[in-house]
Amino acid sequence: MKPEIIDGGEELDVAAPRCFGKIARLQTSWIEANPLRRFHVCPNLSGRKKKGCGFFVWVDVEFPPREKALVGWLLRRLKEREKDVRHRQSRERKLMGWLIHSWGLVMLLLFWQFL
Repeated sequence: MKPEIIDGGEELDVAAPRCFGKIARLQTSWIEANPLRRFHVCPNLSGRKKKGCGFFVWVDVEFPPREKALVGWLLRRLKEREKDVRHRQSRERKLMGWLIHSWGLVMLLLFWQFL
């Protein structure tokens, strides 16, 4: 069987299901109950607007409980690290602002002293 190319560019060895004559859209689950499982949905489904016929079918088999727990834990750790990085970047921007502001004050005082 010839692999079909799905919207995301990923190739599957099985024929992708069709919905209303269009290839069903391939997505990946990021929720803790089914982490990293791929599934097909109606191609007319757009974001949270919930338009479409409700077509849904899993591509991947469900992980065994131990692997599901491990992947869920890894995803939580990743989110924690990303949140930490965003916090540190925000703090760095604030500190840089204070540094620039303080240098401006120093330059103003030096300029004022020589007047």
